[in-house]
Amino acid sequence: MSVVVSLAGASPSRVSAGASPLAELGAALHAYTEAEHHPPALRWVRGLDSDHPDGDGSTRDGAPASALTPSLRRRIRDWAPLWASYRARYLFPLGASGDRSLEAELADLAELPLPLFAELTGYAIRGGNSGAPLDRVLDDRAQREGLLTAAEQRSTARAELARRLLDAPEPLRADLLDLLARAARALEPDLARAARVIAGQLPRLRDSLEHSGPGRTLADLDSTAAYRDDPPRVVFDKFHHGIVTLATTPLLVVPSAFGRPHLLVKHEPGLPAVVQYPLVPEGDDQPGYAVVHRRLEVMRDPGRQRIARAIAREPLTPSALADRSGMTLPQVSRHLARLREAGLVTVERDGRRAYYQLHLERVRSIGEDLLTALFH
Repeated sequence: MSVVVSLAGASPSRVSAGASPLAELGAALHAYTEAEHHPPALRWVRGLDSDHPDGDGSTRDGAPASALTPSLRRRIRDWAPLWASYRARYLFPLGASGDRSLEAELADLAELPLPLFAELTGYAIRGGNSGAPLDRVLDDRAQREGLLTAAEQRSTARAELARRLLDAPEPLRADLLDLLARAARALEPDLARAARVIAGQLPRLRDSLEHSGPGRTLADLDSTAAYRDDPPRVVFDKFHHGIVTLATTPLLVVPSAFGRPHLLVKHEPGLPAVVQYPLVPEGDDQPGYAVVHRRLEVMRDPGRQRIARAIAREPLTPSALADRSGMTLPQVSRHLARLREAGLVTVERDGRRAYYQLHLERVRSIGEDLLTALFH
């Protein structure tokens, strides 16, 4: 399955880049409530759940630390369905431009027509916008019953939010706005650091859009994405189908410091499309699902496991490996070629000899890389 961004007939100006404080807040809340998807965020989450992360209200580098009160933690978790894997669309910019303040973005949410707010909330509670529409969920009996049934099948928290939405949508929105504002204040030190990281990356992103074009730039945002010609389009490997036609729908690209490892493509009818992509630290090796799958397949073979065991301890030549493993030199060469293609060995040359050694860190991280790829 995939989400396709069609570039046919679209001006490059249909794609823009900008920061979104609300989208970053949503990414932070997601990382907090679903920390198992975000191994690098586990230490941060533990800090939020303690009164003073390092005993003095500051981080190890001396900067102020964020902390959540017990009551705020409970509220954030009660509302977690809105920033789960399928995030509510209104937690992203509702217009086609970024770089607006959090206050302005929350004002957009406050002014969203109530039926549309209810529809988008219903999709988030249900966990997707595929299936029966919820465009009249406040008034249509079948849609109301369908949402309640779907929510009850998912979790108690979703069912409670669904009932609140259907009984009193406007007070529910007021409560949500209050929670988002309180969470933003509590997380202000971390969100401010994230904003600085994002601001540092935006010039490079905008330069790429201008000089490389939207297609190449979008494809470079993710290891699973691909740019294809005839017709020009970008294909994102996702767990749902979707088509974004840039000739009729503008697209805003939003970097995220908290979003790793998720790249999200939000595309609701009548609203601009948004791509929120994770900023990966320079030098970080974050393989996509195809690479992880290939590494698992490569390591399944008993012969390659014997070779990996030998070169985990020391670098060896193919001839030495053949002597130790009892295989022929051609067999060893084929196994080494597969390991090298998967990026699981390093090679150092000394004159005419090539010494192979297992890439210990990549082998060690296969499990974590698989988990990251599955939640991408």
